[in-house]
Amino acid sequence: MPELFRIALDCRDFIRHGSNRATGKPFWVRAGRGNTVGILSIGLKAALRAERDLTGRRGVFKRLRRRWSKLPLANRFVLYGSAVTIAAMLLCGVLITSAMTEITLARRGTVVPPLVEGMLAPHIQQIGPDGRLAESDRLALDAMMNESTLLAEFPYLDLWRADGTILYSNSPQLEVRQLEVPLKVQRAFEGEVGVDFTDVRSQDYAEHGLKTDFIEIYFPLFSRETGEIIAVAQLREVTASLEKDLWALTLSSWATAATIGLIVMVALFGIVLEGSRKIERQGRILSRRLAQSHQRAARHRELKAVAQRASLNVTEFTDKHLRTIGTDLHDGPAQTIGFAVLRLDQIRRLPTKGAREKIVAEIETTLGGALSEIRGIALALVLPDIEDLDLAQVIVRAVEQHTRRTGLAIDVDSRIEPVHAAPELSVCVYRFIQEGLNNAFHHGLPEGQTLTATMQGGVLKLSITNKNLTDYVAQADHRGIGLYGLRARVQSIGGHLAFVQKDGRTRLEMWVRHV
Repeated sequence: MPELFRIALDCRDFIRHGSNRATGKPFWVRAGRGNTVGILSIGLKAALRAERDLTGRRGVFKRLRRRWSKLPLANRFVLYGSAVTIAAMLLCGVLITSAMTEITLARRGTVVPPLVEGMLAPHIQQIGPDGRLAESDRLALDAMMNESTLLAEFPYLDLWRADGTILYSNSPQLEVRQLEVPLKVQRAFEGEVGVDFTDVRSQDYAEHGLKTDFIEIYFPLFSRETGEIIAVAQLREVTASLEKDLWALTLSSWATAATIGLIVMVALFGIVLEGSRKIERQGRILSRRLAQSHQRAARHRELKAVAQRASLNVTEFTDKHLRTIGTDLHDGPAQTIGFAVLRLDQIRRLPTKGAREKIVAEIETTLGGALSEIRGIALALVLPDIEDLDLAQVIVRAVEQHTRRTGLAIDVDSRIEPVHAAPELSVCVYRFIQEGLNNAFHHGLPEGQTLTATMQGGVLKLSITNKNLTDYVAQADHRGIGLYGLRARVQSIGGHLAFVQKDGRTRLEMWVRHV
């Protein structure tokens, strides 16, 4: 991006001035060939490079943001809290160090000038016409500044006149020289005591040839006769002890801030960790429930489709069953009754009573057969009175009716408790036994027919087995409702139907849950 901005600025300068303002050279010198193509190529390259850099930075930022969003809440709190605690610790140390530095400097300005002034003032009362101190005073000041105790703490002393002349300095090369008057010296001539760190850019610092920092203390020296300020003392104090104290204070403040921050972080981390775990646990629960909701919705759609198919199957079965009943009535009793009506015409034409009675007897037999067929069809269509029966009694009633119709004995293994069920379940059980035993009677051997009924854990299971003669095709029987309709009936109450033929045996099963 900076390259792109520079190209834009150069283009602007070229339009305005015909040259590059930064170099003073014509723009085409840097552009290369001095034509528009060269200018545009450089700008295009810079723009593409800037775009690649920006895209790369955006990609890195997006990856970091994705990783950050995947971190648990407690981990993010630790990172945030650690950064804030470290920043607060550093800021606290800096602020405390700055405050203590100001306090220490202020104390230096309060304690040091009264002590040193009493030692310096007697030796500056007599200043010669040439602006110098008396030799005895200079020797006394040199002796004082050469004392080991004072020299260790205050290695440099300068006495300033108002015009910038150095009245005395323990650096002999500066004596009687006139330098630029520092601001603190000017204020000291106004009666103000000043304390500050060395200004390394000042002229007197350079003239001294100093390389390290000092604490500079400025205070006025007064005339004992007139009380006027006759000089200003500039005393330089080494900072080793101060730096040691300030560093110890800084470390202690950092340690205190770190300890307090750590205690606060640990206390808050426990709360945040508990909340984070609770949120994660609730998130997992919600995810699991969402998955269950999706599964239930899918299951609901499947059941809805099954219900729609079952409803369609019931409709088709009803139409087919009605057609079957009509066919049975037309081909059976209706034909027989029609034959009897034809025989009645013969009776009118017979001359003898005996012949008429013979035909009447045949008609009576024919009509009795038709009546039996009609009753058989009605018996297959109409349920017996099972509303007040429990499941065990419904099973017994269905088996007994089949036994009366066929005369065959059925092997029954019923382990059903005498419990009452919903009417639709009782009707389904009855029809299952009726259809299964009818199929076994019409398509199987007389012996070996078995009915098994169990109910365990709320699951009702019925099974009819027999030895079959030929493969049975699941289609409507002229006497029963057929496996096609039976499956639709079982599915309508939430059950399942299975029809299996294997090794010469046939098994018809149904099971229903939550009975």
